[in-house]
Amino acid sequence: MNEFLQGHTIAEIILAEKERPLTEKEQQQLEEWFRQDSRNYLLYEKLKYGENLSQSLKDLGSYNTEKAFIGFQNKINQTKTRKLNHILVRVAAAAVLLFGVYYFAHQQFVAIDEEPLQQLAINPGTSKAILKLADGTVVNLENKRTEFTESDGTTISSDTNKVVYQPNKKRVKQRQLKYNTIEIPRGGEYQLTLSDGTNVWLNSETTIKYPVVFAENKREVFIEGEAFFDVAHNEEVPFIVTTADMTVQVLGTAFNIRGYRNEETATTTLVRGKVNVTSTTTDQTFLLKPSQQFITEEGNSAVRQVDVNQYIAWKEGRILFEDNTLKEIFTDVARWYNIDVEFANPALEELRFSVDVKRYDEINEITKIIELTKKVKFELTDETITIVNFKN
Repeated sequence: MNEFLQGHTIAEIILAEKERPLTEKEQQQLEEWFRQDSRNYLLYEKLKYGENLSQSLKDLGSYNTEKAFIGFQNKINQTKTRKLNHILVRVAAAAVLLFGVYYFAHQQFVAIDEEPLQQLAINPGTSKAILKLADGTVVNLENKRTEFTESDGTTISSDTNKVVYQPNKKRVKQRQLKYNTIEIPRGGEYQLTLSDGTNVWLNSETTIKYPVVFAENKREVFIEGEAFFDVAHNEEVPFIVTTADMTVQVLGTAFNIRGYRNEETATTTLVRGKVNVTSTTTDQTFLLKPSQQFITEEGNSAVRQVDVNQYIAWKEGRILFEDNTLKEIFTDVARWYNIDVEFANPALEELRFSVDVKRYDEINEITKIIELTKKVKFELTDETITIVNFKN
């Protein structure tokens, strides 16, 4: 699809989204456009939210769309890209107007690009973890393949990004509860398959304590940090996740849990199935359904409806924020990229942005999107990023 036609299509989709839910095809077109250029998500927000779109339309009142179209056509010829099909020349006036909104807003970002942005070459995190066995043995799992057998016959094997527990079924009746621990450092992530087949994705600065083989009447693990669980179904033996702020009990389901010691809020976000969540501070119990999130903050607990994609994006290889504060964004960014972040002005912490990039890109993919707004800029000294006002 050439640039003119795509501009018209995207503008139509954005206008439609203000009136109704998008179709699956429209959503796919929008997401494909996001992936084409990191600036497009910013442009989407500028066009989507009423005030900006209304202003663009007002400006277009004195905007010569015919002249803009000719200019656009000349630009195509100058850059020797594909010539416009003669059919496009006869595009309806309404289509040209819609493209005008797209083109008008896009020009603002082109102007910003004239000022080079600072390149922050900081690499993302990698798969790494420390495994601590019940007998005190410590195994560094980073880029290491290993396999050994516990005294109860359980086989523990690891490759470069995952450790798997396989119990000896013949000796399962002789099992005793012995706990292992996996610690994920800053700038790390890892996967774990527990002895019952439950799969766990572990985010940076996360610790999980779990039995080598589960007890007969319950499956319980303890966590600090963030993890995604895809729990093996077993109606007779409930699966329990305990953190400092909550206890989550399930039979078989998929959910994300987050409870960092240095954060004011803790959450459980349900993707599939049902879970019971009990607050350790209020003793309240909530039954969650898919797309619901339990949140506890300052001793208060509640359940809310959410878009789960934002809360499991890290597990899917994305960094996704939608209208989050700069403090929220860079709390996660600092943890994943293993850097320190400072704010020159406390007020900057509350500025809100949306970001959608690949988790394994350099940090510059995030900072350049935010700098395009001309609200803040980033300065790198050693392993510290300082966020300052753009005009400083």
